Amino acid sequence: MFRNFNFGKIGKVLLGVVAICIITLLIGFSSDSFSSNRCKKIEINIKNADQQFFVNNQDIESLVTKYGSDQLVGKLYDKIDLREIEQRVLRNKQIKSCQAFRGVEGNLNIDIEQHIPIARILMPDGREDVYVDADGSFFPLSDRYSARILLLSGEYFRNLSNFKSKRQEKNLQFINLINEDAFLKAQFTQLDIEKNGDISIVPLVGNHVIEFGEPTNIENRLNRLKVFYNQILPVKGWDEFSHVSVKYDGQIVCK
Repeated sequence: MFRNFNFGKIGKVLLGVVAICIITLLIGFSSDSFSSNRCKKIEINIKNADQQFFVNNQDIESLVTKYGSDQLVGKLYDKIDLREIEQRVLRNKQIKSCQAFRGVEGNLNIDIEQHIPIARILMPDGREDVYVDADGSFFPLSDRYSARILLLSGEYFRNLSNFKSKRQEKNLQFINLINEDAFLKAQFTQLDIEKNGDISIVPLVGNHVIEFGEPTNIENRLNRLKVFYNQILPVKGWDEFSHVSVKYDGQIVCK
């Protein structure tokens, strides 16, 4: 009566069933293991820590753990809200971005990027001074660290909340060109911007103020200023002039 049974076929079916059961168990175990694993350690990486010193690892860990009230080490990962942790960190406005994620080894990784200031704005309307970064974002000063950078002042900044509009693109370009030029960065300490957008430059050395005008034809005007510093001042002397203007194309006016 057993002659009609195909034991080879039955064996293959049984092997297939066993394999499916094993795969199902492994998936279930893996899923359960991932959801029930606990945070082993908080790993903090501050991307540009060697450029700016507004925050350190201790600051970030305090924000991540709500100043110790949320002890994440040893906590189940399915009880940790990574989005909420990112929002906690970003409450510090000197931080540009934050990513919180679980590493393969079970650590909670926190990747931080600080804002990099390109200038400091001396607010004319009673507000606290702020820094501005290359994207035009304003962010607060730090009690820990003061960046030695270009100062911006003037009525142009009254009630201004950022440097992101189309109107400000040329100003950002101008500031970046100064910061990229070693001589200009060392010589120009302050830009005073009037309500209409005209710029006056206060240099580090000399008794003169430079009338630059609106930030148009920028590179040509900066080249004329270099002619003034390299060819005129060495002959006339650093204290000879009180007013220099490159506002009008093709001219260097010295008084």
